[in-house]
Amino acid sequence: MKKMKIFSVLKPSLFKNFHPQEDFFGISKKHPIFVVADGVALNFDDEKDYPKHSGAGEVAKIFCETVIFEAEKRYKNFKEQDLKDIFKVGNKAVLEYNNSQGRTKDSINYWDFDLFSATTAFVLIKGPKGHPKAYWWTLCDSGVALYGKKGSRLFISPDVWTVLDKFILDNFSNITGKERTKMLHRDYRNAVGKKGELTGYGVVDGEETAKFYLNIGTLDINAGDFILLFTDGFENYLKLKEFTGLFLKWPENLENQLENIISKKSKLEPKKYGQEKTLIAIAN
Repeated sequence: MKKMKIFSVLKPSLFKNFHPQEDFFGISKKHPIFVVADGVALNFDDEKDYPKHSGAGEVAKIFCETVIFEAEKRYKNFKEQDLKDIFKVGNKAVLEYNNSQGRTKDSINYWDFDLFSATTAFVLIKGPKGHPKAYWWTLCDSGVALYGKKGSRLFISPDVWTVLDKFILDNFSNITGKERTKMLHRDYRNAVGKKGELTGYGVVDGEETAKFYLNIGTLDINAGDFILLFTDGFENYLKLKEFTGLFLKWPENLENQLENIISKKSKLEPKKYGQEKTLIAIAN
């Protein structure tokens, strides 16, 4: 990528009266390094108890800032194996924050006093001009997608819920929403079986086992390709050709056209398109 175009946007939820900002993103000013994180919503018996400043949002911010700083240090001699190490440094920073808030595995109740956590997606671009590679990770339902110069999607990060669905469908049929959430957090969050098998889902929360849920890979980037990093609020937008087509054309009024689509879709179907969402687009 000789001359990268970079666009970023963070849109609040239509339900922001209850939920403060819990998404965050980071873009290095030194190198082509990008990260997004989505703080996992907290749980309370009464929505009125939701804090104005979210610890989950703070974790998303801490993680992004730590990851960008660590990746910048490693960029000159960066290798694919550094992806896991960079993640570990960010995850440790989250552990330290949770500890500072008195939130440990021994103190939490998996409901209104739980570990602060976040999902994440990351991209670092490095390589020869014209044919660089994108080194990426995703965890939980934040994602990375690569599109070709004709607008076709060449890659999207894996569906994270496949493993989880396999284990919990039979257990969720006759319990309340509160008990379901507590079970998810207690029994399935960053869970690993006795033989090392994955038995749940992964998030950044400071637990060491989160690393086993990290999806990691590399993508070859050709002229005209573009990459999208996104939190789950943008997932349904990626299914719209009018949306992804904007990054193929990259018009001068890209931001305005994007806003028009978001405004229209979120008003028509707020539950599907109105959640808090973050996007970073990178193209030639």
